Amino acid sequence: MGAFVASDSKTVNSERRLLCVVAHPDDETFGSGSTLIKYAAEGASVFTSCATRGDVGEIADRSDATPETLSAVREQEYYDAGKVMGVKQSILYGFRDSGMAGSPDNDHPNAYIKVPMDEVVAKVVDTIRELKPQVVFTFDEGGGYGHPDHIHASEATKLAYFAAGDPSYEGSTLEPWKPSKLYYHGFPRSMMRKWFAAFAEADPDSDLAKLDPEEMGVPDETLTTELDISAHAETRRKAIEVHQTQYSPLDRMPSPELEADFLNTDFFIRVDPPLADGESGIVETDLFEGLGI
Repeated sequence: MGAFVASDSKTVNSERRLLCVVAHPDDETFGSGSTLIKYAAEGASVFTSCATRGDVGEIADRSDATPETLSAVREQEYYDAGKVMGVKQSILYGFRDSGMAGSPDNDHPNAYIKVPMDEVVAKVVDTIRELKPQVVFTFDEGGGYGHPDHIHASEATKLAYFAAGDPSYEGSTLEPWKPSKLYYHGFPRSMMRKWFAAFAEADPDSDLAKLDPEEMGVPDETLTTELDISAHAETRRKAIEVHQTQYSPLDRMPSPELEADFLNTDFFIRVDPPLADGESGIVETDLFEGLGI
């Protein structure tokens, strides 16, 4: 397998540090929770930062949250799930949830997607400079399934990743820190096709059955990194259960086979450093590969 070799030894220290940047409480658990659990269990310092409090998310039947209490309940779920996963620090920026694409909440003046990109980037830069992670990851550029907050977070994280190590960046007073690797977490489109075909067969009239899997996830050929996370499935289930206000992917999976797809492997696209000429496909099985730590 191809491997990235760190070229700047100043960015490498003896402690592995990982930062996951998301948009809503539950994104960190439902999307890539097992990756966080894996590295925490291996002794890395794992951090998450979350843009919003999930103010306008759904409320599952099993939860006694109300629209008035939802943001406070989801905030606590975020912190509690982080503890289950072994996250060292769960950071919340407190922007307002923008809601699903096309919803009236997109137009709320305080919606996260209305916040100027420079302001959002500055928050993430401060986080990176304070925590000094070697590895940073966030959503793919399409936000997994087109959620506008996910897309906003992805763009802000990429910009912040490069700005954090730039001494000329004027949006932060903290000392520059240059992370070594940036990733997008993504679900392979081939997997999404399989999931949505099963959703449609199980309930042809459901909202999920009406979604186009060709607009979900990422093309398989863009994936560069594959992690075996099967050893952490049960801890991941416990963390998912913490988010009682939300319907999780496990609530919707119609078969044990599809649950295994979701729980046993995480996939990423390495954004920086880019693949070397001639490299393609899966070239890594560790986010810290090549860093010497």
